[in-house]
Amino acid sequence: CFWSIDEKNPKFAGQEKVFNALGRDVLERAFEGYNACIFAYGQTGSGKSYTMMGTFQDDGQGIIPRLCNAMFSTIDSHSEDKGVAYKVEVSYMEIYNEKVHDLLDPKGSKQNLKVREHNILGPYVDGLSQLAVSCFEDIDNLMSEGNKSRTVAATNMNNESSRSHAVFNII
Repeated sequence: CFWSIDEKNPKFAGQEKVFNALGRDVLERAFEGYNACIFAYGQTGSGKSYTMMGTFQDDGQGIIPRLCNAMFSTIDSHSEDKGVAYKVEVSYMEIYNEKVHDLLDPKGSKQNLKVREHNILGPYVDGLSQLAVSCFEDIDNLMSEGNKSRTVAATNMNNESSRSHAVFNII
């Protein structure tokens, strides 16, 4: 838990501090071959979306954009290593009313997808798009398009509260 209410408070934790405390280790473990996850949980209006996505003004980028930028910087620094190649793919889904929708579906069909289980690889979403990306801008564009398809509605605490859970995967 980080204090992010008053920038003048000595306990204040900005986006960079949150990323350095959480995102850097997750990225390092991913490059070591481990699966990694950052999960935001909390009440409506508590700052989950801001922490994960942030804003693109000043130093306001959240964990996901910072992580993606750092990931591609790491890939670029390793690309000179002989025999090493990287392939990066993303998927983006929402879970709303126990239904799974592909937010990157090029048809925009909002088709209900089934969660299945592979006997070796574990759970997966059948029919979920996995799109290749080569830079942060690709991810940013896909995420922006996916966000336009998210289910939103007003609550007592937030006029445009997302009514779904979103999962953005980087493979």
